[in-house]
Amino acid sequence: MSTTPLLDDERLTREEAYARAELITMSNYEVELDLSNAMALDEPTYPVTTTLRFTATRPGEDTFVNYLGDSVESVSINGVPQDIGQIAGTARILIPNVAAENEVVIQSHSRYSHSGEGLHRFVDPVDGQVYLYSQFEPADARRVYPNMEQPDLKAAFHVTIIGPDTWTLASNGHEIDREPVASGIDRVRFAPTHPISTYLTTFLAGPYARFDSHWDPHDDSTEPMALRIFARQSLAEHVDAEELFTLTRQGLTWFHEQFHYPYPWGKYDQAFVPEYNLGAMENPGLVTFNESYIFTSQATASQHVARATTVMHEMSHMWFGNLATMKWWDDLWLKESFADFFGTKAVADATDLPGAWQSFAHQRKAWAYVQDSYPTTHPIVADIVDLEAARQNFDGITYAKGAAVIKQLFHYVGEEAFHSACSTYFERFAFGTAQLEDFLAILEEASGRDLQQWSDIWLQTSGPATVKATVANNGAVTIHQEAIDPQTGETVLRPHSLYIAILTLNDAEQLVVTDQARVDIPAGSATVAVDQLIVDNSVPRAVLVNHHDQTYAQVQLDPGSLDAVSTYPVIDPDSTAVATVWSSLWTMVRQATLSAADFISAVARLSHSISDVSMHERILDQAVTALKEFAPTSQRTRLTKQLSTALLDALVQLEPGSDRQRSVARALTRLGIGTEALAPELTLLLASDETSELSPGLRIDDELRWFLLISLASLGRIDRARLDVEFAASPTANNELLYRTAVAAVPDQAQRWQLWHQVFEGQDADGEVLSNAQLTATAQGLTSSSPDFAAKQLMPLLEGLVDIWQTRSNNLASRTINGLFPLRHQPIKGGPGAQTTHPVLVNIDIWLAQYQEAPAALRRIVIERRADIAQRLIAQAR
Repeated sequence: MSTTPLLDDERLTREEAYARAELITMSNYEVELDLSNAMALDEPTYPVTTTLRFTATRPGEDTFVNYLGDSVESVSINGVPQDIGQIAGTARILIPNVAAENEVVIQSHSRYSHSGEGLHRFVDPVDGQVYLYSQFEPADARRVYPNMEQPDLKAAFHVTIIGPDTWTLASNGHEIDREPVASGIDRVRFAPTHPISTYLTTFLAGPYARFDSHWDPHDDSTEPMALRIFARQSLAEHVDAEELFTLTRQGLTWFHEQFHYPYPWGKYDQAFVPEYNLGAMENPGLVTFNESYIFTSQATASQHVARATTVMHEMSHMWFGNLATMKWWDDLWLKESFADFFGTKAVADATDLPGAWQSFAHQRKAWAYVQDSYPTTHPIVADIVDLEAARQNFDGITYAKGAAVIKQLFHYVGEEAFHSACSTYFERFAFGTAQLEDFLAILEEASGRDLQQWSDIWLQTSGPATVKATVANNGAVTIHQEAIDPQTGETVLRPHSLYIAILTLNDAEQLVVTDQARVDIPAGSATVAVDQLIVDNSVPRAVLVNHHDQTYAQVQLDPGSLDAVSTYPVIDPDSTAVATVWSSLWTMVRQATLSAADFISAVARLSHSISDVSMHERILDQAVTALKEFAPTSQRTRLTKQLSTALLDALVQLEPGSDRQRSVARALTRLGIGTEALAPELTLLLASDETSELSPGLRIDDELRWFLLISLASLGRIDRARLDVEFAASPTANNELLYRTAVAAVPDQAQRWQLWHQVFEGQDADGEVLSNAQLTATAQGLTSSSPDFAAKQLMPLLEGLVDIWQTRSNNLASRTINGLFPLRHQPIKGGPGAQTTHPVLVNIDIWLAQYQEAPAALRRIVIERRADIAQRLIAQAR
């Protein structure tokens, strides 16, 4: 290998990428993966042959190929063999003295992955079968084959996979040829792709179960198209293929109608794969999903909605992202924000599933509000200087905040103009790349609006706005907007088009909308009088800003409204009013302006009135979090009794066997972790069936059984021997992870210490590398069941952060650090203001001061976890 330091540099900067794109135009790749040894688990690598063809604008200059493989055996440039020792490093391969037209052939070996990055190899604990899949976004294709790893150097890909003749072998294109090359081994060639970016290439190999269907667009734009679903054989009985195919057909038809551009990728495969780092990935022609979307236990309506939203999100990417791709990762939002918005809209418009926009308001945007409150917040259009920054930018701002802002833009310019702009955008940039100004220019053409100010103030600034209503004694309503960009310290007054509603009590003492008005807050305006509305202050009432959830802003409730929504149920099934109310309450808990006790009391009193399953489930989960992480220790016994009583009553009172009853049971198991007072009820539930008076109609399936086992294990009521027996009875992949969590939850200090070190070192007791999912499952058991134990390990964790980051992949390092970082600590005396001198925060600050030159991505994790800890300490102290 070369000793040139640059060739060992994994970091690819934006400047390097732009310079390479000015020099190089990619034509095509030929990639051959030889996976014939994949079942030999003692073989850590596989052979790869890659041919790159490209032209150069300035012959005679040098360029490079990115590669994070295991070894490079040979490199031939335009037919001339090269000296590997001079041109191949651990991260790059030098291509010196390029010609006008070039062909580079590279023979190499790449490593099977355990981290979910690159080509991941998984062994099914049920039957020992081996499964492989790839995951490359944003820059992990270079772990599998040498390439120009940047989104704007698109190329056609000619893929060949060699593997067992009984396996599914799949890629982006159709299979066009299969031939035997050895006993039991086939070589499969796939049709060349349209030009795509390297991060969108994909490979699938293994004995996957397969389900087939088709989609007929019923017009002349597209031929009937094959639909396929893949999953592990041990999951095949759980694959609800018809529901998934129905969603797929509904989505493809809807997107065709919306975008007026035919689906361009020839086939639509969907593979559900194990130990996946993401929810899904939009590889053209072969979308990969986290196999948790194959429901092995009873799934609630909220889980079906979440899955459908993910299916539609990835389908939107077939146009936004795959067809028209961002030039560089600064414009990641051009695909993710749009896919988040259109994914939700597709579920709401094209399917019969309920509550898509309610879930968006209460769940998806909650992620954005949390991310936007961190010191690390950034504009939607971020400044992405290199690939490491790109990897960290897959966050709540790029996805959920961006989607909320797109929703506001959609209403701002109008539906017709927005859809017209999308169609023009795809026609103009098909199979190419685009930037923010390209889309905005087209949208200006379609809408006739000047969007430069809108773009500057919404996309180039940071932090959330807070909107609130004040009500005068005479009932007059005024809306106020407050927002300071935390990155610049400047006031940012964004334009908002929203609704404000008045809710009053009906005869059943429920809050219902009795009047509403649309309000436009111009850019630069801090207050707007709402002349259309008058509030009666003599009766219980609520004034709700952002009714229908059309804009992105945190809503602050006035005292009268806060009192009303904490006392009476909000009933408004046709809008997102309920979601907006509860989202506001949870934001106030996080900001320590509403006590955890008041929030829990409201949940205990009102949760039964929430009919939307996803909202009901999330609010119960937030109540448990409020109790365990935001409430003072002195209040927790009382609050535990209050919340557990409400949950146990709900098990009996809610519809037997219903989704909401199941959500209650899940919340109860989480509340039960480390809560000795709930041991009798948890023990009874574990032994129950549908006839139990404690939980009539509730089925204790695998999922609930393991949740209960984890809770009881955390109390020492179940030991490891019992857990071993339980796992042996049903050794599925999902149960293995739950088993690891349960074992880590057992209050055996010596065992906990060993497991903590295994996660810290990334290896089990036998020296085997822990996979991404195994790391997370073990850490979850350690930190959730014994926060005091985890808190004591903060200093060893801080001391090892840099080594963890330097010796592991980004994903494994992030999982290790986030998994072990203890968030729950006791506040010190002196109230909220004194918490800045808390020893935990002081030690983290010392680390940040000492390691100012640490990788930015590592520092970002530490800064955000510090913010989480400070938030919890302040809430407890207040």
